[in-house]
Amino acid sequence: MTNIIDPKRQKFLVVLVSALVSFFGFEADASAVGLFQIPEFFAIGSAVYVFFVVWQMFIFDLHLKPASSWRKLERTVVTSMEGRFDYLREGKHWLHFQNYLILPGIIYWSTLVLLYLNPFDQLRKQVWIVLSTLALAAAAWYLKTVFYAHHETSRHIRQVIFLAKVYASFLVFSASLGVIRFFDYGPALFGLVVFLMSFLLMYQALFQHHYVGFKMLKFLFIAGILLGAVGYMLYALWNVNFYGAALVLTALYNATWGMVHHEYIDKNLTREIVYEYLAVLFVVLVIIFSTTNFSQRI
Repeated sequence: MTNIIDPKRQKFLVVLVSALVSFFGFEADASAVGLFQIPEFFAIGSAVYVFFVVWQMFIFDLHLKPASSWRKLERTVVTSMEGRFDYLREGKHWLHFQNYLILPGIIYWSTLVLLYLNPFDQLRKQVWIVLSTLALAAAAWYLKTVFYAHHETSRHIRQVIFLAKVYASFLVFSASLGVIRFFDYGPALFGLVVFLMSFLLMYQALFQHHYVGFKMLKFLFIAGILLGAVGYMLYALWNVNFYGAALVLTALYNATWGMVHHEYIDKNLTREIVYEYLAVLFVVLVIIFSTTNFSQRI
């Protein structure tokens, strides 16, 4: 007997809805900011984000049982919704749920900031919209699996989510530097933002793999401080295109997180892998510094 709903179909549908809402929400915001309708821009962005929170809170993680009739489907939906309320009433589960929001939240709000900073550049806005929609879809697909059956995720899916996290780091560093430069808030605030975002991105990834402990938190804290210090210096010294500075920080973040991932998750960190990450970091930095026009000013 064919089921109306099954776990695989449910997973596809909830991720598809998330991707469609994010895409059309970004498009609506891009149109609003292009017409310089700033109140509408913030209203649309906030409304879409509230939808994401509610969607992930009550729909995204529903454990619907296979149903062969609409009556059985109605029964399993009601039972699952009651279970979600009971689950979220417990403090530890509520904190667990917060981790769902970190990566999508960083991608979503950073994209909105970049749309705000480039209100009339249609091509650039479309690039951000498409890439961020794909990154949000990848994050949603991965998160739908990882908390319950991490080992079922294929190597390709893990590589895709790794790229999504690197993309998220570039987004948030670019958006933060751009808006802090725009309002001239100073290097201290940018260094603080780099520290917080680096810490959160690494924390949420390790949390999903159940590798968060005091020793690991201390390491992430130190890594975040070092990246924040680099961010402080870049803000003070880098007065050219803020995307270049964000690439420098992303390259450093990628090297740091890559080695952490191999050491604590894959448990296969070797001297050769360290050399590979350092070599990639060196090449990226050489390319950035050799192609940057330092006579150009923001």
